[in-house]
Amino acid sequence: MKENNWYEDWFADEHYLALYKHRNSEEALQVLDLIERSTHLSKDAAILDLACGAGRHSIELAKRGYTNITAIDLSPTLLQEAEKNAKAEGVEVLFKKQDMRNFSGKYDLIINLFTSFGYFVSDKENEEVIIEVGSHLQKNGFFVFDFLNSALIEKDLIAFDEKILSQGERVEMFRIIHNHRVEKKIVIHVDALKKEFLESVRLFTLADFTRMFIKAGLTIKEIFGDYSGSPFDEGSSPRLFLVAQKDE
Repeated sequence: MKENNWYEDWFADEHYLALYKHRNSEEALQVLDLIERSTHLSKDAAILDLACGAGRHSIELAKRGYTNITAIDLSPTLLQEAEKNAKAEGVEVLFKKQDMRNFSGKYDLIINLFTSFGYFVSDKENEEVIIEVGSHLQKNGFFVFDFLNSALIEKDLIAFDEKILSQGERVEMFRIIHNHRVEKKIVIHVDALKKEFLESVRLFTLADFTRMFIKAGLTIKEIFGDYSGSPFDEGSSPRLFLVAQKDE
């Protein structure tokens, strides 16, 4: 397992999508309903799905009639899956392999969903992502950011659980908090073989994001605690969902 670039190995493996299959299209519908209520963008708005994964959010946006969608990710495996999914749905999304710390274009809306942040080793590298977002938003453009609730993770960490995937593979997941990061070791048992992967996410707080957003020229307009739009409560909310806007 490569600790520094764990995401390169894990996101390229076929079992990643199988493990997170519960992140379904119904959930994506709820997320996008919340985004639309918060931004009221026109259908021709330039939209970027930052760290798009297999493309479920950008594809759903295209199905809703948005016509100018770019989606970037670092994983060729996930981008290939995203292109296949878009084709199956009969929609057009421009999928590109780019690093979230260094991407191109100007956008009216940038979305970063499903805790696709905090992967990098240094706080400076992670902050660079937010700075990059600020520099690629149009004036008054929106940044919609979906992260875990760090306080709840620290309070209610599940140290171990396991599940059986659709093809019978047994997956064990071991979690610890170390150096302000939640680290999950994923052990996949396939017949007599064993594969190991790592997930490691920096546990940033709302105060951390407020500071980073200000530095990037972004003002937080709304703070939600779940995908239905409930108010954020540090002690109980499952998510930290931020809607920010580029300063004039």
